[in-house]
Amino acid sequence: MALFRLKDLSFFAFALVICIVSEVSGGQKGVTKITDENWQQVLEGEWLVEFYAPWCPACKALGPTWDAVGDWAADLDINVAAVDVTEEAGLSGRFMITSLPSIYHVIDGEFRRYMGPRTENDIITFIEDRKFHDVETVASWRAPDSISMGIVSFIFKVSMKVRIFHTIMTEEYGFPWWSTYGFVAVATVIMGLTLGMILVFLTDCCCPQKPPKGYERSRLPEEQQATPPTDINESEEEKEDKKADEPEQKEEVVDKAEGKEEEETTLRQRKTGGNEDGEEEGESK
Repeated sequence: MALFRLKDLSFFAFALVICIVSEVSGGQKGVTKITDENWQQVLEGEWLVEFYAPWCPACKALGPTWDAVGDWAADLDINVAAVDVTEEAGLSGRFMITSLPSIYHVIDGEFRRYMGPRTENDIITFIEDRKFHDVETVASWRAPDSISMGIVSFIFKVSMKVRIFHTIMTEEYGFPWWSTYGFVAVATVIMGLTLGMILVFLTDCCCPQKPPKGYERSRLPEEQQATPPTDINESEEEKEDKKADEPEQKEEVVDKAEGKEEEETTLRQRKTGGNEDGEEEGESK
């Protein structure tokens, strides 16, 4: 009887260990379940992450292969994970998933898209032969841990919330479909206007716009506008030089005027002398 109880205890302990290991790994056969709460763990170590959807036929076909790769995780010294995009819309936007299934290779925070054959041998060879070094890394601005992709992830989360809200309002409460879309549209416009006003206010505070040239002058009376503005930074020596040059400029103007008068007088005398000579010649004839 005691031996039987000991066997039961041993079996219970073994089952408990299996459950704990399965819970820690997040899935069966070494496949970890990644969510929006724990996705940052892929930034450390080496990971293979599959993005799938339960309704996707190609994802269903890849399922057994991915479980087999998960069985090799310990031997390859990597972590194998899977993300259900129907439950984790934020991660779908953060990794910019455009087709299913999609596989990412991550090592020490460097992200690469696996585009090779989706067979067990090909995936294992990709890791063993370090072929990922031949694949170009994702651009920094498109990296899932960047600020820009964090914003995209937030937008995807909001869209999922809107979808859930639409489903609840139409199926559980019986509201017509156009009412929920109208409410969402009005809320979007209000939020857009609010954010726009906040951005304009912050821009005006941080980077005030300078008035255009001539704006202050146009606001002055006409008498003040007629007088040209003086240079505030003009030195005293320049002012004295200008004052000293004013008499010389006046003298030059006077000399020019006198010269013109003399020329006109000479021309008049010549004309007068020419007329007198003509009259004398006529009398002599």
